[in-house]
Amino acid sequence: MLEQYTPPLKVTKVLWEMPPQGWIKVNCDGASRGNPGRSSIGYTLRDDEGNIKYACGKLIHETTNNEAEALAIVEALKYCEAKGFAQVILQTDSLLLKNAIEGCVSILIDPLQI
Repeated sequence: MLEQYTPPLKVTKVLWEMPPQGWIKVNCDGASRGNPGRSSIGYTLRDDEGNIKYACGKLIHETTNNEAEALAIVEALKYCEAKGFAQVILQTDSLLLKNAIEGCVSILIDPLQI
């Protein structure tokens, strides 16, 4: 019976959208093989016309998936700061870090919500 079973597939179409005029969009990712294990990070900066302003990918120390994701974000934002990019949209595939960042931002904006 299980040999005939086919699980239902869910397909989600994902489109990259350009940032608003004057903004930079950062797409970043981190990965670990082994968790912890051999790890790498990568990020790309694109302008409001979709042109690549900078891209980086490199091996990092052995670590976990979450730490690799965090390091990719930190390195990308440090690069943006060094280059004077003030209007930045950050995209990550890590729901954990997205929620952590949004939580920190809400605390900084309205500390009375705690």
